[in-house]
Amino acid sequence: YIPTNGSTVQRAAETCNDSGNSEVFNDSQGVLFANISALADDGSLRTITLGDGSSSNSVSIRYDNPNQITFYTNSGGVNQCSFAANTQTLSFNKCLIKYKANDFSAWVNGFEVGTDLSGVTFPIGTLDRINFDIGYGIYDFYGKAKEIGYYDTALTDEELEYMTSYRSLNEMVTE
Repeated sequence: YIPTNGSTVQRAAETCNDSGNSEVFNDSQGVLFANISALADDGSLRTITLGDGSSSNSVSIRYDNPNQITFYTNSGGVNQCSFAANTQTLSFNKCLIKYKANDFSAWVNGFEVGTDLSGVTFPIGTLDRINFDIGYGIYDFYGKAKEIGYYDTALTDEELEYMTSYRSLNEMVTE
């Protein structure tokens, strides 16, 4: 709600303060979920990140190119996994990335789009916030977010498929 008192007021970008701390987020395993769409299909980078305020330790979901979502994790500045999926950028996409030592995967709209069975997770106390950018103020997420979720355990493939699937034809069509 923006009170205007009869005048027009430009709305500032949304912020998400106090989105967690190192006691909320599990450094050894978890799932970052987003039901999102982009505002434009212009190829600009738009990112949602679970991390430490840098790109060195992060779990990210990013609109990269027109019609592409990229998922990746970095631990200690080293890329641990990277997946890309073609999507409809301007439509809502239910997507997630799961991280666990030697068990990474990404899902979009009910389908697993990538797995990696090699890699490490994060030092204890590293993950402490969710950012609507790459983690340090660039690649802001300009888009629509119906739901952002975090789970502090690596869920099963059946749970991940259910979370990213549509429950009915009507739900899929109206999204």
